[in-house]
Amino acid sequence: MSYCRKNLHCTILFIFSLILNICSQAPGQQATCSISGTIMLPNGKPAAFATVQLLAGNMAERTDSTGYFQLKVACGKAYTLRVSYVGFEERLVPAEAAATGSTPLKITLVPVSNELAEVRVYGKSETQQVKEQTIKAEVINTKISQAQSATVVELMNRSAGIRIRQSGGLGSGINIMLNGFQGRSIKTFKDGIPTDYLGASFGLGTIPVNMLERVEVYKGVLPTSLGADALGGAVNMVSRKDGQKFAAISYEAASFNTHRASVNLHYGGDRYFAGLDAFYNYSDNNYHVTANVPDPVTANIIPTRVRLFHNNFRQLYGEIYGGVKGVPWADELRIAVTAFDIARENQFASLMATPYGASYSTQHARAIPSLRYKKSFARERIRLDQFLVYSAIRSLQADTLAGSYDWFGNFNEAVNPNQRGEGNAPTLAQIDFTNLTSRTGIDFTLNKQHTLALGVVFNDYSRSGRDPYGSVSPGSNPVDLLSLPADYTKTVATLGLASRLLKERLENVFQVKFYASHAVGQEVNTSTGLLREETSTGSNRNFGVAEAIKYNLGDHSYFRISGELATRLPEQQEILGNGAFALSNFSIKPEKSVNGNVGFHTGRPGQYSVELNGFYRITRDMIISVPVGLQYSQSINVEQIRGIGLETDLTVFARPWLALNGNFTYQDFRLYNIREYTIRYLEGARLRNMPYFFANLGVNADLGRATSGKLGIRAFWYLSYVHEYYLDYIPRDTEPDGFLGLWGKARINAPNIIPGQTINSAGIVWHPRFLERFSVAAECKNIFDKAIYDNFRVQNAGRSFHIKLNYIWKQKQNQ
Repeated sequence: MSYCRKNLHCTILFIFSLILNICSQAPGQQATCSISGTIMLPNGKPAAFATVQLLAGNMAERTDSTGYFQLKVACGKAYTLRVSYVGFEERLVPAEAAATGSTPLKITLVPVSNELAEVRVYGKSETQQVKEQTIKAEVINTKISQAQSATVVELMNRSAGIRIRQSGGLGSGINIMLNGFQGRSIKTFKDGIPTDYLGASFGLGTIPVNMLERVEVYKGVLPTSLGADALGGAVNMVSRKDGQKFAAISYEAASFNTHRASVNLHYGGDRYFAGLDAFYNYSDNNYHVTANVPDPVTANIIPTRVRLFHNNFRQLYGEIYGGVKGVPWADELRIAVTAFDIARENQFASLMATPYGASYSTQHARAIPSLRYKKSFARERIRLDQFLVYSAIRSLQADTLAGSYDWFGNFNEAVNPNQRGEGNAPTLAQIDFTNLTSRTGIDFTLNKQHTLALGVVFNDYSRSGRDPYGSVSPGSNPVDLLSLPADYTKTVATLGLASRLLKERLENVFQVKFYASHAVGQEVNTSTGLLREETSTGSNRNFGVAEAIKYNLGDHSYFRISGELATRLPEQQEILGNGAFALSNFSIKPEKSVNGNVGFHTGRPGQYSVELNGFYRITRDMIISVPVGLQYSQSINVEQIRGIGLETDLTVFARPWLALNGNFTYQDFRLYNIREYTIRYLEGARLRNMPYFFANLGVNADLGRATSGKLGIRAFWYLSYVHEYYLDYIPRDTEPDGFLGLWGKARINAPNIIPGQTINSAGIVWHPRFLERFSVAAECKNIFDKAIYDNFRVQNAGRSFHIKLNYIWKQKQNQ
């Protein structure tokens, strides 16, 4: 353990203990109860997605597909619920929350006459409240897509300002892009906790939508509770919540021998709960691509359609949890253990240039224990949320073949049997990573208008490994570079004040952030290639500020504006290298950015919604990887970027059962103030490998509602368009001459162009009337089998067919 980690945790534990001792005797603590029930239509069908709101308060929820709802409230009180649903009369229903358990309600709606029928939605669900909070968030409601065969990546790509690129099929690497930022500038979270401790197991490209309640995408300023060194935004995946007792099982079969399954089990009582979340992914990923194949006689490169043959992916993930809630000493105590195993064949490297036929990689963790503790004090004015986790993850990268494969799967033995590795050099790297993460969140309600929040996230990473084929230091006593000790600690603290003024028409969040990191390791002298004798260290300390303002013009119209001075601390590998061909750089500086966002939203619930957002970025000391000599690479500060962007989103409910959606995003981010003389000709060039215009259209039709429940079918169609962009930087004077660069052709060689693409997908979801807990979905993706080129011009799968089965059971009454 490092000195920094010991001292910080002593401080955290001291503060934590002090708060418990001072506040544990605070009066007025109330246990949490629930009001639940089922909303039904006159024909006995469930009222799916009806709105249920507490009459006195802002709490609201929507029913699920079975008409079930549940609201968390204080025990021992009487409440009045307001129930509303399209085409039916609003109902006011009395309810009582008892500590011993309340009898579930059963509410039947009454239709209104045609003259009075109108769309009426009262209250706001948790998802809607997140979307309309002061800090800008794009909320992807995965719950309504759980019956479909959609992936999280597809759902996010249908939203304005978001683009996730994949480097191949299921299980391949992804690159997140939000409003001009991408890669490591964007942080990912699981239930508000950074996902670093889960390795590659809980990624956007692999997690099934059935595991999530929603995905929150923050563009620019982050909520105080997240507290990360994200430069341009964050993605928070919120786990599924379906009530006290439920079981959900899904299975999907698709083209390319793809199989995906998920299981969610939860059992809870008044004082305890337990559950299991698990999923399995497998795919051969053996789709067709167009590869550059050399002619065996002339050696000329010929674009040839081939099938990938060494590209399968397998993943198993499971988390078992249990805990107590509503006890005098804890609102909730949750203990969980997570395990996963990943195996991936590598068909090619980062670029689809050379085929591999034997290289593979694995990653696994046997047991990752975690603890989460929540408690309210001083009549719920102080709320504590503490999370602790320790993970140990082992990865293996293997490439030791003595020979090579061609694109047709034919093996060619090496002339020299001692010459190994399908890539540039052989490797059998085994790396062990450990990660200790502590997240402390404290909210203090000052009064009705002001809330003070503190979030502290601490990470301690360490790495050790070995590679018998890997890089060694020159000299008489060579040292495996991967075996060198490497330790990295990072702390991000955020203090935020949230205010509601002018009768809650004006909302404001002001934040101050502190960033600190410390790295310890050994490094190679890049000029001599020799290992430095002394241990090297590197530290960074920075402050940042952020401000977000929202002004409510009415119940459903508002302006938002935000700005921040953001910092991203260098990641572990950027400072310490990877122990192989990526060298360390202990003098690297954090990335810094000045970000601004402005937006307007208006609409009428159930009829339409319109949102328009603009953003501005100016980023300094951007970190990139550059070659060092013929063998190594190293992360350095080099690029400076500035630009603007615009995104719009429109949703129209043409009928109560028919929703139309469309959005587009344009962003113009360019290099500026280039210091390096040899590349000054790129001044003003667009960022490489980044789309600058993309758009989406979607149609969703609830044919069951259109036919008064006679057909339990929902149909959908989506179109996605991405304009051509560039694999590498191109001089500004070679760009298309048309308006905003959207018309005309770039005056460069075709291999550097990632071509524009239009993708159509359509499908249906069927809820059989005789099997209310089941649903069946069928979908065809990329209907016209268009070539899809994504991150670094890697080709993704063409047309594919998907079938998905879902089963959901929920408790509706006391048993």
